[in-house]
Amino acid sequence: MTVETPVLVGATITRGPRPWQVLQREADGTAPLALAGRWAGADGSVVEVRAAREYDHAAAAGCDWQPAEMLPGNAWRATLRVPTGGLYKAETRLRAPGVEWRSTGDKIWHLAVGDLWVIAGQSNAVGYGHGAVVDPPMLGVSVFGGDEVWRLATHPIFDPTETRHPANRDGGWVDVSPWLAFGTGIFTGAGVPVGLIPAALGGSPLSAWDPGNPEGAYLYENMLSLIDAAGGRVAGMAWYQGESDANAELAATYLARFTRFVAAFRARCGAGLPVLTAQLNRYFDSADPAQGRAWSAIREAQRRAARAIPGVAAVPTLDLGLSDAIHTSAVGNVVLGERFARVALGMVYGQALNWRPADARDARFLDDGRAEVAITFDHVRDHLVLLTLFAEEFTVEDAVGAVPVAKAWVEEPNVVRLTLGRAAGAGAVCHLSAGCNPPSTLRDALQRPALAYYGLEILAS
Repeated sequence: MTVETPVLVGATITRGPRPWQVLQREADGTAPLALAGRWAGADGSVVEVRAAREYDHAAAAGCDWQPAEMLPGNAWRATLRVPTGGLYKAETRLRAPGVEWRSTGDKIWHLAVGDLWVIAGQSNAVGYGHGAVVDPPMLGVSVFGGDEVWRLATHPIFDPTETRHPANRDGGWVDVSPWLAFGTGIFTGAGVPVGLIPAALGGSPLSAWDPGNPEGAYLYENMLSLIDAAGGRVAGMAWYQGESDANAELAATYLARFTRFVAAFRARCGAGLPVLTAQLNRYFDSADPAQGRAWSAIREAQRRAARAIPGVAAVPTLDLGLSDAIHTSAVGNVVLGERFARVALGMVYGQALNWRPADARDARFLDDGRAEVAITFDHVRDHLVLLTLFAEEFTVEDAVGAVPVAKAWVEEPNVVRLTLGRAAGAGAVCHLSAGCNPPSTLRDALQRPALAYYGLEILAS
């Protein structure tokens, strides 16, 4: 018996996006969906393409069936301008001359048009959070893995399996990170699908990310290669790093080096791109005063970066639980991701909500005796509240040494009042939540802690 080879009729796709890919939208809210392929059928046939919503199969706006450009050698190509949204399917069909029915062609499923966010930093950016938590995947939030394959985003976001980017292959116990909750928060809040590009590496110092480092910035270069492989454009960066720089020498230059890193990222990937940063959480394993000062200095540099660099924001963490001595827990990471999303919704997506955490503007003596201090906070809606009657998180120093704080209370909605145990002398400064493992009970109306600060000069009355 002779078995005949079937005659293939229709359109095939040989070039296009991959399933689960998020295409970075452009300024008009659309992204180009470029397709190319081959066709087989009667002479004079025309390939037609469209992009349709998967949930109801209706064509996306402006993307109903349209003819492709027919090329020599039974080739074709087409580009659709697809609006923000998804999930979409890209479909092809072949229309033969004089034939009513179209021949079904290839499809690409689970596409979206939205924003790509690169995830950079060290282990708390990778996500070493452990413990039971409900943080399920959501259609519309995808991840571009180190294997350069797009997939539905699920924990762990960082997966070293078959990576093509060994520079950030993380060997730690990777589990729950903040970034699924971050992407979900943006998608549900703004209706913009999110593609996550994990580029962080546990233990990495800022020098590995800083192109101004004369010894090279291998993680910065690796991050750019991941961005290029994901399509070449991003909407912004989520950053959690600083633990490896928490020593006296590196902390002193952290702000300058971080500023240089942000400038290089924007020069390469887009002017003014938002950079959302986490202020360092606590560290249980050190009671060394020198290391405590270094951790405080890093937090202060992160706070100042958000005040000094347009488009940079700092997100508080000091109330979040840990799953070991230094890594935010699974539950804490979900809360942190929601906070990042809120900042993005307000700062990037223009939603009218309370997205900025409370941040100290200044501190002033209220009397010539220099024993009463008022600290005024910016970005306070409604009120501040201290969860304790004690003043442990507020500390004051002068040229002599520590100045006891006898009492702290919220005097006005955005003003905290301190009564000192003695008159403060020359060079007086105050700190909020200083040290490796500081108390943090000053909250805003959304129960977010105020940003920690360090070395805030107390001005004369």
